[in-house]
Amino acid sequence: MSTSPPEHGPEEQQGAFGAPPGEQGFNPQPYAAPYPPQPPPYPQQSGYPQQPDYPAQPGYPQQPGYPQAWPQGAYAGSAPTTASFPASTAVLLAVSVVAAIATGLIGIPSAILAALAWRRNGSDPAGAARRTTRGWIVFGINFAVGILLLIPFYIWASNNP
Repeated sequence: MSTSPPEHGPEEQQGAFGAPPGEQGFNPQPYAAPYPPQPPPYPQQSGYPQQPDYPAQPGYPQQPGYPQAWPQGAYAGSAPTTASFPASTAVLLAVSVVAAIATGLIGIPSAILAALAWRRNGSDPAGAARRTTRGWIVFGINFAVGILLLIPFYIWASNNP
């Protein structure tokens, strides 16, 4: 019993993916419906103010024809701006802690100011810089007053055994 392949016409000789390109009746997506026409863009509705054009952010070029949607930090989900490592604050904190350990009094107020400035550096770098400057001023004043008080104390202590 010999079985020969059934004879098929040209319509039935299609592969699993349809007829090869170039043949008549080829439809690459037989079940796809055509897209409906797109509506025109919405006009500016009355009652709503026109949004102002925001300037481009530094480092990012302004797209022609598109206003900048949000300035940096304008919405609640924005990440806080962070400054670089506060080296002056770190040095003030280290010097103040060493002075507080060595003398017991001189470095405590400036160490507190340095810790507060370091904590604020992530959210307000300019305020942290001002607080660090004030911390250095407080440290200098405390150092000068401490020296003025310690010199007479050491002189008195060395003369009275």
